[in-house]
Amino acid sequence: MAKTKIITAGELSAAPGEKKQGFLEVKGTPVKMPVTLINGVQEGKTALITGGTHGGEYPGVETAIRLAASLTPEEVKGQLIIVHPCNVPAFQAKMQYLGPYDGKNLNREYPGLATGTVTQRIAFTVSSMLFPQADFYMDLHGGDIHEQLTPFVIYSKLGDEQQTACAIEGSKALGVKYVVGSVSSNGTFGCAATMGVPGFLAEIGNLGLWTEEEVAQYLAGVKNVLRLLEILDGDVVENKEAVLCDRMVGVDADKTGCWYPCVTIDEPVKKGQKIGEIRDYFGNLLAEYTSPADGVCVYVIRSLAINEGDPLFAAGTM
Repeated sequence: MAKTKIITAGELSAAPGEKKQGFLEVKGTPVKMPVTLINGVQEGKTALITGGTHGGEYPGVETAIRLAASLTPEEVKGQLIIVHPCNVPAFQAKMQYLGPYDGKNLNREYPGLATGTVTQRIAFTVSSMLFPQADFYMDLHGGDIHEQLTPFVIYSKLGDEQQTACAIEGSKALGVKYVVGSVSSNGTFGCAATMGVPGFLAEIGNLGLWTEEEVAQYLAGVKNVLRLLEILDGDVVENKEAVLCDRMVGVDADKTGCWYPCVTIDEPVKKGQKIGEIRDYFGNLLAEYTSPADGVCVYVIRSLAINEGDPLFAAGTM
């Protein structure tokens, strides 16, 4: 039996069998987020996909753009809401992490604030308008301008047992090696989890660049998740290489200067192992840094310039 569910993004709406593209305005700001709504003819789940939470993470943005352009209502059972990109100001400014209007990190501002700064209002728009419609959420990231990483995916542990199991299953279906748990609530997927929506934050890409190979990997993985959700037809490819990590532990800089890492991605690390050092502009040692736990290096900062408070390294712990 045909469904009657209509999906919306602000003033944009799509009835069953319709595909609509337009912009979701962030009230009180000049920001307009490009959105594609794809509403299938048959009943099914609703998946929300966002790319470009951070301005310099391009593989996720290009993946979202291509998905939005290529999929049709005839292929979809259920609904898709795709935002491409989400953080338009940061994307246009080519900024790492932060937004140009207020210097805030969108992935630290959820659920946002209706009367807040530009970044807080973007978060509020997504959490109040889009999360309530979703059955599953995928936030597509990639190595920012200074980040080298091995592909990994983070799921939230903040939901109930059934919700968490769904998030893990979906995360594994993306097809990347490392699947990492998180209890953070102020990021995209963590906030969604507190609202009852399972999902994940994915990372594919390096150093503020994008390649066809990375986008192809992302497209294949996202479509596999959509097959798992039965939004797309076809067999689900099992991820036999998935390594489940209990959590991710990171190290931040407490000095400003030049950063010299001595570990690389996908490398096992031991608690207390040196991961790098910061020197001043004359080459004098300011600080050495060690891994806080046993695990595997999932990302490491590769920029020479480093500021106090910047992330340096993160490991997934088994």
